[in-house]
Amino acid sequence: MSTQATYQAGEQLTLGKWFKNIWTAVRTVTKGLGITFKYVYGVKPVTIEYPEVREELPKNSRSRLFNDVENCISCYQCATACPVDCIYITATRREKDAPTIKAKNGTPIKLDLMQFTIDTALCCYCGLCTTVCPTECLTHTTDYEFSQYTLDEMKYDYLAPDIRKWRERIVG
Repeated sequence: MSTQATYQAGEQLTLGKWFKNIWTAVRTVTKGLGITFKYVYGVKPVTIEYPEVREELPKNSRSRLFNDVENCISCYQCATACPVDCIYITATRREKDAPTIKAKNGTPIKLDLMQFTIDTALCCYCGLCTTVCPTECLTHTTDYEFSQYTLDEMKYDYLAPDIRKWRERIVG
């Protein structure tokens, strides 16, 4: 009976190779556990506990859309630029004798906005609608918590009374 075991492809495993393999195994396990213990007993948390800890999003993040309807001139450019047709606008022409109203950038408002609805279930948050807006009233916010239970609740009518509180919080 031989004291030497068969190694890879018929090569004999000597006592020196056996100790070298043991040493390599101990060294790699120690190195791996060293990395693990550094993070287990470290100061920084490994993961962020989402509901309790919320990190601030960058200013240019594309989350929920917001329309400051008081400055919207109903130009339909956002609805035209939208690749998924999720913006619905209805407007009527203002009467000729109506007083002139201007948006915050000085553009005259010639149409009365009757409906401005965004279906966020369809929106792909590409930002094309915000870049073409001449009055910059359509913007992305950093609000990302707007999930709903039904698809109908994902349609936001920015002229609806229940949106006013949210609008006041965004505009200030």
